[in-house]
Amino acid sequence: MIKKKSTLIAPMLALALSTSLYAKQYSVENLSLQKAIEQLSKDSNMSYMLDAKLLKNQKASNFKNIEGIEKAFEELLKNTNLEAIIEDNTILIRKRIVDKKEKNSSNNLGEVEVQGEWLGNSSYEDVKTYSGARTIIDSATLSKTAVKNIEDALRVVPGIQIQDETGTGVLPNISLRGLKPGRSANLNAMVNGIPASIAPYSHSSFSLFPITMETLETIDIVRGGAAVHYGPNNVGGVVNFVTKPISTKPSSTIKGTVQSADNGNILTDTYFRTGGFINDNLGLQLQYNNINGESFRDHSDTNVNNFIFDLEYFPTDNSEIKSNIQYYKADANLPGAQLPKDYKDDKSSSQRPHDEFHGKTKRASITYKLNLTEDTEFYWMNYAQKSERRFDWGWNTSGSSFTPGTANSVRVADREIDVFGTEPRFTFEKANHKVTFGTRYVKEDVDYLLHQMKFSDGVQDTLRDWKIKTDAVAAYLSDTISLMDGRLKVTPGIRYEKIDTDFGDNLSNDPLADKRKDMRSWLPGLSIGYQATNDLFLFTNAQRSLKSPQVAQVRKDGDLAAELAWNYELGFRYEPNSKFSIGSTLFRIDYEDQIEYVASTQSFKNLGETRHQGIETQINFKPSDNTQFALGYTYLDTEQLTGDNRGNQLPWVAKHQFSISSDYEYDKNKFNLTGLYISKAFSDSTNTKEESANGQYGEVPSYTLWNAKVSREVKINSDFTADLSFGVNNIFDKDYYFRGVDVSPIGRVAGQGRTFIISAQINF
Repeated sequence: MIKKKSTLIAPMLALALSTSLYAKQYSVENLSLQKAIEQLSKDSNMSYMLDAKLLKNQKASNFKNIEGIEKAFEELLKNTNLEAIIEDNTILIRKRIVDKKEKNSSNNLGEVEVQGEWLGNSSYEDVKTYSGARTIIDSATLSKTAVKNIEDALRVVPGIQIQDETGTGVLPNISLRGLKPGRSANLNAMVNGIPASIAPYSHSSFSLFPITMETLETIDIVRGGAAVHYGPNNVGGVVNFVTKPISTKPSSTIKGTVQSADNGNILTDTYFRTGGFINDNLGLQLQYNNINGESFRDHSDTNVNNFIFDLEYFPTDNSEIKSNIQYYKADANLPGAQLPKDYKDDKSSSQRPHDEFHGKTKRASITYKLNLTEDTEFYWMNYAQKSERRFDWGWNTSGSSFTPGTANSVRVADREIDVFGTEPRFTFEKANHKVTFGTRYVKEDVDYLLHQMKFSDGVQDTLRDWKIKTDAVAAYLSDTISLMDGRLKVTPGIRYEKIDTDFGDNLSNDPLADKRKDMRSWLPGLSIGYQATNDLFLFTNAQRSLKSPQVAQVRKDGDLAAELAWNYELGFRYEPNSKFSIGSTLFRIDYEDQIEYVASTQSFKNLGETRHQGIETQINFKPSDNTQFALGYTYLDTEQLTGDNRGNQLPWVAKHQFSISSDYEYDKNKFNLTGLYISKAFSDSTNTKEESANGQYGEVPSYTLWNAKVSREVKINSDFTADLSFGVNNIFDKDYYFRGVDVSPIGRVAGQGRTFIISAQINF
């Protein structure tokens, strides 16, 4: 411990002035933490005491004109593991004493020890100095906007485009930066840092999406700079869905939401949560979410049940265990696509009476974290899941295939998938280095069945009976080097992926029908972040990303390699004050070795190359304490670089995306208005403009959507509060659509018209 004295004013004068210290204003700008402490000590005419090892080249938080030395130190140290104690005209800097339950609080943004998680706490503070494009949607935003489901919540995020297939949120189709949206197959989604797809390597498409909006606290959308630490399937980025944390004190929530379409169709959403820390060491929580009813479309009956049980336990002061058990079950009729003439007659009708989805999954995870010292962290994640999912759809065996209204049979795609994964990770800090090393092993077993039953005879034939086994090993290493008093952080890293897939055909007696695919890839990356001034943060990154062949592709002849892409970003965030901020990112994706089906050889080959580039901008403006605006704009330019359609735009991609959100708060009433504009897009690789007779090809028109919501918090008594809200989604009943997807690829799929949303929540 060292003690230093301010030399500007004699100790007696400092003591005489100490009574007025709390009226003085203090500012810190562009200083290391040590320099900032020295400056505040001098400005306040106080001595200070600290252990120099606690500072570890940390950068000071910038602030202006904070009144009072105590508040100034609180602001200075808010994102560190330190606190300031002021007694007898002396400032004592020490390691913060944190209650174990406080570590779990979503409001506690400071690190208590060194943290190996690349995305941190998925908070706004983490975004400010993240070396890549990143957006946070917190629970307050989810509750104040008139969104029907997760897809609606993501629509306004720069770089994300949505195809809402069901209107109930059960099967989202999410595109990041122009990648194919179908079944969100190019989305690397996690739940609390754990892969959410039913098989991260061989079945990355979300034909089972075990996430419901009411269980979420935060959605963390990372569009660049995360490929080294999170893989595979991270070409477009990473989305981490963070569920509600265990409350520090026992509490409960009951919420009910009713969505009513213009035609009277009703969808209900019921949510219940209870739990909290029952003592200093153990926290428990149960969540249940049920979605039941239908969207505005016929043949859209949906029933979803989502149970989540969380446990958090602190065996010692420097260790933590988290466990999660989930059971998710969804059953839904799929209204599918319509022929153009039927769409024009009644867009709420359905011509796909045989299309259905059924899925369920049991998921469990346990993580262990140990801080051996304040400079080291060992983290070990383990997870397992058992999933079943089935699609039924109408099929025409005479050549019309998926054409609406022509089905003479039903096809059933039935899959059972077992996954186990384990990932230990070690992080340590030494001088100005923060080194993270991790490795992961994932084992996947997929039973892939396809049946067909003709209406004429009722006989069911088995068309496919495959068994796909995947063993994947990954290792990654990164080193964050802090320079210039922590203002410049350079992070080189590398990831190695080893993927072995065995394909077996149970219907074939030919031993050559069984295939083995072995893939090896080195994936380097570099991220740089620079705090240029108090208000300006600059970043750039370049990373190699990978997507492995999927279960439907590893079959047949041909040696497949993984799809690979280079991702580049250059951007800035500027926040001169609490009233205004702007962030913008230039990005480019060079996507190569994309897997395409070659009909002449009935095989899959690594033939495709595409380029995705553009700019994403987000502006936030708060003209008063109760009014704020958010503007977002994305320009997305794509190009096919191979094949007969070389030079054309990619289908499904809108070049321009603009969003605006405005908030006004009066007393306890909150008002929100959100608008979204999406420009026109093509629906096929040949960029056909005129719509085909069956609606499979042709331009998709641009559209604009407006949503509004008013909500109010009501305090019933000291133990009970209620939140009431009324919203309208698609206020002006805008007619918009996209073209078919997956088991219904031919025709138009209507976006949901005007929808009224009423919600009531009680907290106790």
